[in-house]
Amino acid sequence: MKEKNTVPEKNLPIPTPEASLAPVSGMLGWIPTWIVGRRHYAAVPPAGAALVCERQPSNPIDADAIAVYAPGGGQTGHLPRCDAAYLAPLVDRGVVRIEARLAGPDDPDNRTPIRLEVWPAEQAADLAGRHADTAEAVWHHQLLGLWQNRARYAHTALDAFRSEVREHFHAGGLWPETQLLYRLLKGTVADGAAAAEQARLEKMRQEAEAAERSRAAQLAECRAAIACVSCGPMLPFGHLSVLPLRAARPASALPLASAVREGTAAISCATESIDLCKLRVKVERGTCVFAVKGEELDTTLGRVRVLHDSVFAPGLVPDQLFYVVKTDGESPKRRKPVFMADAVMPEPALPELPGEATGFALFRGTECLEIALFTHPDSAAAALPLLRARSWHLKPATPAPPAAEAFDAARSIILDAAMKPVPPYINFNDCPGLNGEAFILGGSLVYLRVKVNEQACGQLRESACQSGA
Repeated sequence: MKEKNTVPEKNLPIPTPEASLAPVSGMLGWIPTWIVGRRHYAAVPPAGAALVCERQPSNPIDADAIAVYAPGGGQTGHLPRCDAAYLAPLVDRGVVRIEARLAGPDDPDNRTPIRLEVWPAEQAADLAGRHADTAEAVWHHQLLGLWQNRARYAHTALDAFRSEVREHFHAGGLWPETQLLYRLLKGTVADGAAAAEQARLEKMRQEAEAAERSRAAQLAECRAAIACVSCGPMLPFGHLSVLPLRAARPASALPLASAVREGTAAISCATESIDLCKLRVKVERGTCVFAVKGEELDTTLGRVRVLHDSVFAPGLVPDQLFYVVKTDGESPKRRKPVFMADAVMPEPALPELPGEATGFALFRGTECLEIALFTHPDSAAAALPLLRARSWHLKPATPAPPAAEAFDAARSIILDAAMKPVPPYINFNDCPGLNGEAFILGGSLVYLRVKVNEQACGQLRESACQSGA
């Protein structure tokens, strides 16, 4: 014989005798459960349709059995015994009526999940329970008050309550009305969890849309910052051609050599070796200084050449260090290779950029090989000597494209690339056919250096042919 529930007095207050159930007209709620015994019946429950639930008091196996029928007739199975045990008395007394709807596909145990909807019947007032000074009455009136005020509680709080009292309800001995209210809270918890999940997904969608809009705005700002204009004709350099460019929105950044001369920046030695040195730059507040890769500087160590593009600004760049290599006396390890063609072909002079040019694009015929764009004309002039590293003497000269066509090709490379802006940097390394980066400050360009490989050159040739056609 099952032991009756005992109610902890400190947690469950004794209800007042006036506790009652307010009149209800709509659905009381729903219970998540299953149709069991499907394998014994041929009828298939249709999706979306209301399934009829009927009592089977003459069932030889379970006198509380409740059968589930498809709308057109034909039994599909039964409700589980645990649900039929408390629902059967309520249905027989005319307190509630029930119907079911499919809630999903069958689970691995051949059970069909359903939403068991509970509606009030003629004797629905009996759900208020009986007034008695017993533990069953205390449990019932506490559940009744909680169920009537369920909208005031979060689904997580209701679920925590159900988990806390689950063992008392599974022990049996409670009124069928109490068991029903306890199970109805499970449907309320499921609705709350579904609403919370929908709200979470909606919030994620809104955040994703906001992030996409922010990224699009950031990308548009970056593309505006790295925009450029053509400022001169194509200039020959051996078998190559150079197109002068000017940054449309240059930042107020000074070349390092100019900043040192003006006293707004100072260079000191951090570490020194035979030829490779690390220098430290100290910049005045409110000043941005830029050192160009390949630029040569006079320092206390002698004449040095900068090994990488570097930006220095107080509070913006945490590490004010950059590497240089000494140029006073060539190191045997860094000696320039000598080609036989050097003896018969003189090295061409570097092209002279217009005074307003702050960068250039290097072409081999219609193929754009490299784009360098800076904030100051002196930086563009300091970057030109790197062109000597190109094997200009090993290939025959190729006709240069018109300046307008070359500018369209160069502009499409940097503006149409799928760049990844991580301000203040713009990374081109993940763009197909490109390698390089740009640095923007306050929506303006400090420097941009992009190299183009053969894959992108082939795409440019196709676009050039289409534009020519």
